[in-house]
Amino acid sequence: MPPHCLSAEDEQRCRRLLAGATARLRARPAAAAVLVPLCSVRGIPALLYTLRSSRLAGRHKGDVSFPGGKWDPTDQDVVHTALRETREELGLTVPEEHVWGILQPVYDQQKTTVVPVLASVGPLDPQSLRPNPEEVSGEGR
Repeated sequence: MPPHCLSAEDEQRCRRLLAGATARLRARPAAAAVLVPLCSVRGIPALLYTLRSSRLAGRHKGDVSFPGGKWDPTDQDVVHTALRETREELGLTVPEEHVWGILQPVYDQQKTTVVPVLASVGPLDPQSLRPNPEEVSGEGR
């Protein structure tokens, strides 16, 4: 990714392109949501992935994934699900105003609806993350 891809102009263009889908999908029920975190590490544009803990019960243990998870009754919408799960898994608080938009839902192997939420988390020092060992492996930071 070229360094300019996280510019204010590109953010506005992306927000405009995703506005329709975001309005349509934001309040739509979904079983889960993930955050697609755009960041920069040492000045290089990057995406932030997690490695799911091998201690997790169920089918996602050991998976490489974006931070996120199941909808909770306290969540207002899919954006809140993605932001809450990111905070719980990585100790990373992403303000709602950093959300650029919502992407088309995807489906896992069991046909569970997962909604990707695109957001900028800005410059990131991987050492500043506080992975929850019950959910995310701390290896490779």
